[in-house]
Order: sequence, then C-alpha cells, then structure tokens
Amino acid sequence: MIKRKCFGLFLAVMFLVCIQLAIAQDETLKTHRLDEVVVSATRAEIPIADAPQSVTVISEAEIMASPFERIEDILRFYAGIYNTSHYGTQTGGIRSHLTMRGTGRNRLLMMLDGVPLNDNFNNSIAWVAWGLIPREAIQRIEVVRGPASAAFGSEGLGGVINIITKNPAEERETSFRIRAGSGKTHQASALHSQKFSQTGILASGSYEKSDGFYMVDPDQIEQYTLKRHRDVGKAFGKATYSATDKTEFTLSGLYYEHEMGKGREYFYDDLQLDQYRLGITHRGNFMDWSGMVYLNRADKTAYQDRFVGRINEYIPDRNEKFPENIVWGAELQNTADLFDMVTLTTGVAYKWVKMEYEEEYLTTIREAGAKGRQESISPFLDITARFLDDKLIANAGIRYDNIRNFDGEEFDTDPDGIVDPFDNRYSTTRWDQFSPKAGLVFHPDMLSTLRTSIGKGFKAPSLFELYKTQVRGGGRFRTWSNPDLDPEKIVTWEIGGERFFFDNLWTRVTYYHSWADDYIVDRTIDISTVDGVRYTTRQRDNVEEVEIQGVEAEFQYYFGHGLNSFFNYTYNQSEITKNRERPELEGKYLTGEPKHKYRAGFTYRNPAFINGSIVFQHDRDRYLDDLNTEKAANITTLDLSVWKTFLDFATVRFDIENLTNEKDFLTEGVLYYGSIQFDF
Repeated sequence: MIKRKCFGLFLAVMFLVCIQLAIAQDETLKTHRLDEVVVSATRAEIPIADAPQSVTVISEAEIMASPFERIEDILRFYAGIYNTSHYGTQTGGIRSHLTMRGTGRNRLLMMLDGVPLNDNFNNSIAWVAWGLIPREAIQRIEVVRGPASAAFGSEGLGGVINIITKNPAEERETSFRIRAGSGKTHQASALHSQKFSQTGILASGSYEKSDGFYMVDPDQIEQYTLKRHRDVGKAFGKATYSATDKTEFTLSGLYYEHEMGKGREYFYDDLQLDQYRLGITHRGNFMDWSGMVYLNRADKTAYQDRFVGRINEYIPDRNEKFPENIVWGAELQNTADLFDMVTLTTGVAYKWVKMEYEEEYLTTIREAGAKGRQESISPFLDITARFLDDKLIANAGIRYDNIRNFDGEEFDTDPDGIVDPFDNRYSTTRWDQFSPKAGLVFHPDMLSTLRTSIGKGFKAPSLFELYKTQVRGGGRFRTWSNPDLDPEKIVTWEIGGERFFFDNLWTRVTYYHSWADDYIVDRTIDISTVDGVRYTTRQRDNVEEVEIQGVEAEFQYYFGHGLNSFFNYTYNQSEITKNRERPELEGKYLTGEPKHKYRAGFTYRNPAFINGSIVFQHDRDRYLDDLNTEKAANITTLDLSVWKTFLDFATVRFDIENLTNEKDFLTEGVLYYGSIQFDF
C-alpha cells in the first residue's frame, strides 16, 4: 500500500508540473539543450537536436548530483534503459546488468572516449566493469538509442553508451573526497587537473572497500554463508599537448582492479584491467581529421567451489583463469564540409582480440583450457546534408565489418560426468557484415524537432562463445562452444518528436520497432542420468527471433530558482516470434524486461542554502521464467541526496539509496552513505 501511495504521489506531482506552465519564464533549460552537441550519433560533432536517433547527453552536473557512484546505477533513470541489478549487488558476474530498448542483456556497446570496452573474450557476454573510472573524471555520458553498428560495428544492438572524460582544466583543480556508509563501506578518491601552457595533465583515483551484504536465494538452491564483499581500486590519467591551435595530442591510461565476493568463502573473482589510448585531432578550415590507437588488457581469475553432499559443505574446486587477454585497435577518421550543406565523415577501424583461458584444478589431476583470436577491419562512411536553411536534415551511413576468427582451440583431459576427453582444433571462419542506416530530421520551428530513422545492427559472437565450453555444478551442467555461430542481427525503425514549451518545459516522445534474429541461446541437446546423477548438456546456437516495440515519453521542467524536474516513461514489449529449440516459447516475452518503466525526480541547487536531489523508479510486469508463468514483484525505489558547501572548499553530502526497502535478493534494503569533499 505504501508503494502504491508513493507511486501515485509522484504521478500527481509530475501532472502538476505539466499544467503549471505559468511559473517563472527562464531560458536556462532551453539554452542548455540547444547548445548540447553529441559525437556518438554520427561520429562527428552535431547538435543534439539534429541527431537522427534518440540521444541523451548526461552532463557533469547531472552525474555529480546523482546519489550513485557507478555509471550503471546513474543510467537506470533514463528512458529506454533498464538495470536488472540491485544497487547493493555491485559484484559483476557473467551477465551484464544493463539492457536498452528491450533487446536483452549483453547487447549494449559501452565506450570510453570512443574506445570500445566490451571485451569480446572474457566470457559470453563481453562483460564491462561499469565502475572502472572515477566519476570525478567524467565530463559527460552520451546515450544513443537503437542500433549503432553503422558507426561502431559489433555489440550495440540496443544502443551505445560513450563516456567522455574531462580534459585538463585551464586553471588548477584539486579535490579529495572520503565516503563511508552501509555494509562497512569506505572509499577515498582524489582528482588533480591543470594546464601548463601547451601541456595539460589530469589524474584521478579511487579506492573502495566494503563488507557488502548477505545474499538471499528465494529458491534456496544456493547456500550463501558470507557477505558479498568488494575491494576496488581504480586510477585514470590524461595528458594533452597542443602542438598548434588546431592540432592536439592526447595520451590517457586507466587501471582498474577488484576482488568481488559472491557469498561463500571460495566463490569470488579478481580482475585487473589496464587500458591505454593515444589520439590526435586536427581541426582544419575545411576538413577535420583524427586518429587513435588503443590497448585494453585484462587478467581475471574466477575462484569456483563445489558442494560435497556427504559432508554438507562447499570445498575449493578450481580456478578459472583468463591471463593476459588483449584487445588492441586503431582508427582513422576524416570529416569534411562540402558545399556549405554536406558533412562527410569517412574512416577505417581495425581491431585484434586474443583470448587465453585455463583451468587450475585443486582436487584432481586435470588440464583444461581454450584459446582463440579474432580480428576485424571496418571501413565506414557517414553523410549529413542540410536543406531549407537547416530545417531539413538528412543522414545516412554504412559500415562494412570483415571479421576473421582463427587459432581456436579447446581441450579437457578428464571431463566430469559422461563426456570423453577431447582436444578440439577449429578452422578459420569469417563474417562479412554490412550495417546501413538512414534518417531524417525536420525542424518546423526553432523549438520543435521531428525525426525518423532506420538502421541495422549486429553483435558478433565472442571468442568465449565460439571456443569455450562452460561447465558448472561439478560437470552436471555443460554448455558446449560452437565455432559455427553467426552474428546476432537487428533492424530498428523509430519515429518521434520533441518540443520546448514556454522555455521551461521540454518534451520528447519516440516510438520504436525492432526485428531481431539469430539470437544466441543455450540449446539443450541431452539429459542423462548416470549413477543417480542427472547431467544436462547444452550447446550455444542461433535459434531465436524476437520482435520488439515500445514507446519512450520524456519530460523536463525547469521551475526557476534552481529547481529542475524530470519524468520519463518507457513501454516495451519484447516478444519471441521464433524459437527452433523450444516452439512453446513463441509468443512469450523475454525474461527480465519489464513492460512498464517509470522514472521521475527533482534536483534543487542553491549554493547559498542547500542542494538536493530525489529520484524515483517503478517497474512492473516483468517475467521471471521463459514460459511467462511467474511475474516478478513490482519494484518501487526512492533515492535521496543532500549536499552543502561550506567556506567555498568543503562539501558535505548525505545519500540514502532505496528508501522503499526493496531487497531484491539481498538481506538489506535501505543503504546510507555520507561523504565530505575538499576542493583546493
């Protein structure tokens, strides 16, 4: 009953926001939105109102006003995005927490300054460590909804999230922050930024340690005896050099490490990432060009236990290691303005990926492992033409990805269960993918925008899916690799519009419709019982087709005097239209995707008095099982932040997460944190 009242209260408040348009006229919201530019929609700078797809730019002020530390928690409050994880989980697993536009988990491209971060080798989902960069180092986050393959290639079936980091400040900026709260969480972070003539430096870092929380398994399948702890360190640095007023070099580096507990003594993982980027940009009178090379490295170990029934305990079983997995790549891009009305962007990208996997068994003499390589070369083109004094904007683009998989191998000298030892060597395979897109934008007047677009996207199978057999439950559950997998594909069409009213109210409504095929799922090929033990064998395969449609409605209203508000609603329906493995799933909805998502919030900024934000989310109609027989409970959360700056250099902040006490597989619901930041 309390949750219903809370939900009703927020809807009522947002209704009042929409009708009280007579409140103080203020240019702040309109000016801010009209000045925004985005680079992730067309690979060239373009005003956000001219982008052919639905785009959101999350500013530095919005990031710092959020009560959350990690990007995935900040993103959960934007239209079209759903986070499947409770705030307190924070351990990362084998599945991504974020989905966009109902495409399902693991189908979202994440980038850092244009460098793809989905690892392609670590496991079947191209996992991303969402907390890998201190939020103090982020300038903005660009969210592009819908397929992004015409610009960036694989991964972005649902969309792309591009984190843009800060450049060194013109005047010195130094800050230090300490934070503590629930779960015996302690965190310290620092940032220094400064320019010296033609050279600039930015350095930031953070360390966090937490006892975490006890997990709860509603089906009582697993026994969790310890708190889900975490120990996280991260550092980011950037150096810039302006050779001329038109040419700049940038060198950046990132280091991230964590140890994440999963609820038992020998059930946890540790991960080390280091990533480097060297870039150059040149802005000419008629032509801009840029280039970059990058290197991403990862070393991960997952420590696995095994339940022994005769002693009723979990014991150490094996260490799953991904030593020195590497992704490196390079891009070259050119953008030219032609005839004062056409912008042409051309370029080429190269990417090389190495996977190495090995298993270290602790209770038996056994060797197992896998490896593989993947490389791609990808020319791309994007063209934007402006007509009728920039009222009509046409955009089109295409990218060709030639992907080669080679040196694939997996072996196991003593498999559990009923499988014979094997040593498989796989032949080279290739994929050729064309990813076109097209869009139109029309501005009837200075305050209105209408847009429509259609685009094709794909997600290449990871090296893990191609060459790595996944074993769980002491050999009782085995999912075979499949070197003959095809990429997943999607075609999405969208239409929508946005408008300013009275300079204070901004609204946007978007309808999208997608057709996805060749979704990769685990197909059951055998169920056997040996000596009273049941063994289930599966194989990864392209068996599923999904049709997706939905509506995103967004509102922002600026009251004046520092008070801003937002409300958005997403309706999404992701229906399985074909499943060759299980025809009974046809007509059912994808699990974990709520049909209805409501988000709302207020931010108040008054440095002379106090600053605060309150954000609300409500999710409903989400299925837990494939056959749609069991619905998840409706989720309603409320999160609060209050902060105040004293003496122009000390900011005290208090955050409360999950005021509605939604537990979602954790024993604790409401989380409390306090922090103090010193700026010098």
